[in-house]
Amino acid sequence: MITDELRLLPARAAHFIRQHPVPTRGAYTPETRLSVLDILVHCAPVRGEAFVAFQLLSRRALPNSYLLRLDVLDDALAALDSFTVTEDECEQTFGPNWKDVVRHAVDVAALVDEQFGALTRTSGAVDGRRRLGAWICARDAASEAGRIKSWYHAQDAAWERRYMDEVTLREDERRCADLATAVRDAAAAHAVSDLVGTHDFTRAHYETLLDPWLLCSQQGANGLPRALHR
Repeated sequence: MITDELRLLPARAAHFIRQHPVPTRGAYTPETRLSVLDILVHCAPVRGEAFVAFQLLSRRALPNSYLLRLDVLDDALAALDSFTVTEDECEQTFGPNWKDVVRHAVDVAALVDEQFGALTRTSGAVDGRRRLGAWICARDAASEAGRIKSWYHAQDAAWERRYMDEVTLREDERRCADLATAVRDAAAAHAVSDLVGTHDFTRAHYETLLDPWLLCSQQGANGLPRALHR
């Protein structure tokens, strides 16, 4: 489940930073600066693995998604150099269902990047009232099980925030927001799938959270090249 590419991604990112030194203050424009997440995305052969790695690293002394500056460079490199992606790290970050969480994050990144328009056209499947009740029950189950942090990490690994920028929102705010909800809710469902039947979290709640993404991804995948179908 943990590919060689994912395992080595932090080291690749550190190597990239060293090969492309961070400029001194005043020697760059805002749009040319990179964050640790940007570099992980650039270095990842499989796009979704960058978001997985970033969530794993976020538990360490990493300057989050902040733009790399000379004053945080040493901390960023130290965190990347000392980190190896392992099954234990994945479980600590995403909980016991980490394999499903990682698979979902990787699949989402590929499909959303290739078929964003098709996915937003099918994302009206989210039912606000039913979804909210299911989400609350899933959150409570995660909290009761002592896994609330991993529950949120799972959701953060799945959604690529650049699709919620101002340009996208001006084009179609509701459809984009619905897609984000479907993606994150499916991650939330995967993270607590083993808790179905406990803490008032039912199979119906689980399916309410998962089904909108299954609908979007099934229809969106119909437009993908054959090589991307699973």
